[in-house]
Amino acid sequence: MNMAVGAVRAQSDLPTKADMIARAQALLPALRERSADAEKNRRLPDETVADFKAAGFPKILQPKRFGGYELGPDTAVEVIRTIATACGSSGWVTNLFVIHNWQVSLFPMQAQDEYWDGSDDRLCSTVSFATKSEMTEVDGGARLSGRWKFSSGCDFADWFLIMKPSPTCFDWMLIPRSDATIEDDWFVSGLSGTGSKDLILDNVFVPAHRRVSGMDVAMGTTPGGKALGIPMGRLPFAWPAVWGIPAALVGMASGMAEAVRTTLIGKKGLFTGELQVERVANQIRLTEALTDIHAAELIMRHRMDELNRWAEAGQAPAPIDAYASHRDAAYVSRRMGEVASKLSLMAGATSVYLGNPIQRFKRDIDVGVTHVSLVWEEAAENYGRALWDLPPKGR
Repeated sequence: MNMAVGAVRAQSDLPTKADMIARAQALLPALRERSADAEKNRRLPDETVADFKAAGFPKILQPKRFGGYELGPDTAVEVIRTIATACGSSGWVTNLFVIHNWQVSLFPMQAQDEYWDGSDDRLCSTVSFATKSEMTEVDGGARLSGRWKFSSGCDFADWFLIMKPSPTCFDWMLIPRSDATIEDDWFVSGLSGTGSKDLILDNVFVPAHRRVSGMDVAMGTTPGGKALGIPMGRLPFAWPAVWGIPAALVGMASGMAEAVRTTLIGKKGLFTGELQVERVANQIRLTEALTDIHAAELIMRHRMDELNRWAEAGQAPAPIDAYASHRDAAYVSRRMGEVASKLSLMAGATSVYLGNPIQRFKRDIDVGVTHVSLVWEEAAENYGRALWDLPPKGR
């Protein structure tokens, strides 16, 4: 028997949502201490990834059949948000470790058996943006060659998931680490600690069972989702997945606001000598920032309740509701970018020093909001079209 399959936990042994959030909170002091090193080394410290594994974060959405917890997306986003309050890169990679192990659960069972063989503690990294790629259909599978970008957390991955293997194919393909070469070009202005390096494949064979149809992914009809019967497997992949990054951005903005609050304690105006915390303008600005962050959290939690309801029902909502969820994810992300800009101006000139976490949060947020899944104009346009029963752009 597959070792991982034999590790199915009894329900009484599974952690709760509150347990997972508490584990994340317990790591925050260490993550704050390591955040500068993560940025300097352009990857997370080994100790951080070991802590994440020990806390079970990659198992939040992982199937119980393979030693996971099968908790909901609401647990995932709260853990991601919490981690990101201490270190933006750590929150970003937490999201991906959680999401990727759920993605694997959508593949045919033979692929899942291979992925989990010998351990229920695997990590996966993905790529979907190719600067150059070629896919050739062959007997029993396909062959891939090319260069893909933005493989966050790749230094720790046991497997890689190629989400766009060619310019004309949107299927997912799963390959072991031994089939890929990592090339380090990750010299960036923000989210440096994510280690999002390039992945190079040279005539790599991918057997047919390690491939899942892009259409099945989009429709929530994947072979793994059907076989395992997990509620989340009934949903189109993008609906829950799009919320991981906004959760990290909300956490980063919250951490930045707290850093600004503490920085201004005891600080005086250069010309007036007035304490910064006694300035009405600063009181209002920080209140506005925290209110925007709280509103973003409420939107996120509302959408998680909706996702859980849709998953349990096993029935797709009206298109307008699906587009509203994506709209809100893009809106939350955009608002957190605006909050970061306002907080940066409020913090003053001393916040630009590299020893001050404020500047790191600002740069991490600035990079995070550029993610292709969160383009506000596209999300808003598709929602707007749905208001008049028009198909999304491009269909």
